Amino acid sequence: MPDLSPILSLPLMQASQAQKHVTHNEAVMQLDLLVQLTVTDRTRTAPPASPVEGQRHIVAAAPTGAWAGQADKIALWLDGLWQFVAPVIGWRVWIATESLELVHDGAAWVSMGAASVPAVLAVDQLGVSASSDATNRLALSSPASLFDHAGAGHQVKVNKSAAAQTASLLFQNNYSGRAEMGLVGDNHFSVNVSSNGTTFNTAMKITAGTAEVEIFKPVQLTGQATAPAGPTDGLVWHDSTRGQVFARVAGQTRVIDQQADLPCLVPPVGEYVITTMGSGGATTVLTGAANRLDLFPYVSSTDLTVDALGVNCTTAVASALCKLVVYEALANGQPGSLLLETATADLSTTGNKVLTASLTLLRGRTYWLGVRHSSTAVLSAWALQATPDINGGTTMVTTARKTLRRTVTFATAAPASWGFVNSEINAAVATAIWLRMA
Repeated sequence: MPDLSPILSLPLMQASQAQKHVTHNEAVMQLDLLVQLTVTDRTRTAPPASPVEGQRHIVAAAPTGAWAGQADKIALWLDGLWQFVAPVIGWRVWIATESLELVHDGAAWVSMGAASVPAVLAVDQLGVSASSDATNRLALSSPASLFDHAGAGHQVKVNKSAAAQTASLLFQNNYSGRAEMGLVGDNHFSVNVSSNGTTFNTAMKITAGTAEVEIFKPVQLTGQATAPAGPTDGLVWHDSTRGQVFARVAGQTRVIDQQADLPCLVPPVGEYVITTMGSGGATTVLTGAANRLDLFPYVSSTDLTVDALGVNCTTAVASALCKLVVYEALANGQPGSLLLETATADLSTTGNKVLTASLTLLRGRTYWLGVRHSSTAVLSAWALQATPDINGGTTMVTTARKTLRRTVTFATAAPASWGFVNSEINAAVATAIWLRMA
């Protein structure tokens, strides 16, 4: 029988040995030092000046003094002497000064994740600052977790056994599910949300075979004050300043609006835009009335920056005056807030009357243009077919209605907010108003 054990080199008692307790005690002392191995550090090249019984170190490279030639071994201070134990592959040690566990790979002490460590730790459950259980076999409680790359990248894989099963990420509130994304009951990627942890509603699904995106609820675009710089085809955004939704299609920015694609030839600066939206040939005329205000709707086919509005007086009346007004439209198309009221134009003579303004009309938006009269001068008017029909009324009518007509004292300001009244719908033609490009 050998004098030492083959792995830990523990002294063995001989059959006829006297004072066997000495050998036994020596073996027990070595076991006491090596089992559940912990060392103070691994950086020393020379022993400490005043070691205490049971003190242990990993000897660093190029040791000196009493440790000379013992690099990488475990140095044990026992019975007033340094004893050295050579590690065997697979030994683990806790470095107290570093709060770090190392393993010996047969050549050196390395971290548990080192490539040279051949074995993989396999356990049924693992809790990291948390309690695992039969369902949650891996449990982690931490402010954050990091899955880092080894090489070029890193994948987190969630697998299921069949299409009807679930492979997903579940986000919880107080351990009750609130949002889930992944493959839930099929092979389509879905995003589901819940307010109670029991009933889940699908917000979005991406079909596996075609990658088509199905959205189950309305989409709200957060408004931005300006358009994106250099938008690419397919981009959609909400311009909160203009109150419009845009899409980039075929290199052009288009308003998403049922009236956005009306034909338009934009005149240069100083020329006039006709405020018709249909066809109708030559203009007609419309006689004014004292304190009458007429409005008609107009949708711009492009963004228009305007520096003047104009009308044409065909029959003058002494001391007659007029003003022009512009209202924005509400969501239901009715006139809303007053955007502009011009100064007065003199209708005691015939001809074009141009009134300065500062106004921008946005493509695809409805505006209401109008004229206020102080007397009975006659102005040019658009043909009936040239302006939109106005819907409304409690009975079916056979005559198209083209304007809203209201009595407002000429000397007072135009209403700041229109306040639609159905009875004001009128069949009269709309006064011809021109917009001058700035």
